Amino acid sequence: MKRSFIIGVTGGLLGIVTAIYVIFSARSPDMILSGVQAALFSSLGLMGAAIANRETRFAGWMLLSSAVCIMFSVPLAGTVYLLYWYIPTIVLLGCAAVLCFLA
Repeated sequence: MKRSFIIGVTGGLLGIVTAIYVIFSARSPDMILSGVQAALFSSLGLMGAAIANRETRFAGWMLLSSAVCIMFSVPLAGTVYLLYWYIPTIVLLGCAAVLCFLA
């Protein structure tokens, strides 16, 4: 297994767990929508990590787009503090994308 696979899976699972936490502790419909979007983009990151061993460039673009979309979709809820919960996910998915591009 490659490092990009392990880091990508870790980032994707951490994003899904964080999104579930945000969904169940939400105080507004915008926060719920933000959690659902983050869960969907985290699953995109998981799919990118799954193909990281065969299609490295395409997996890198999937992981990078997942990290960027999570970073831009979370503050749409009107609260920037939610972004602090997703920082580890964004960093892990971004690192996995860089490792895919370097391979």
